[in-house]
Amino acid sequence: MEFCIMDDNYPFWRNCREPGLCRHEIFFGTGNRKLSIEDGLVVFLTPEMHNMTNYGVHFNRDFDLKLKKAGERAWIDYYGKSKEDFIKRYGRNYL
Repeated sequence: MEFCIMDDNYPFWRNCREPGLCRHEIFFGTGNRKLSIEDGLVVFLTPEMHNMTNYGVHFNRDFDLKLKKAGERAWIDYYGKSKEDFIKRYGRNYL
């Protein structure tokens, strides 16, 4: 089972792997993908919501930012940290 601290937000994303869903690391780029996995900041998306359509997270900036905001909130709540702590870990904030 993969570690995820995100709330389930069906139909946009799920917080556990189910058949046919793709794992998406919320924060990607140099080093952040690994941190996302370690911190449980992953969600599970249908292929369409991931990268198979124009409205998928890889092509839809609004959806990407929605996930990043939800991920930052979840991280702060789950780990009992501050916005400044998040910035130290991920380089910027999204709230």
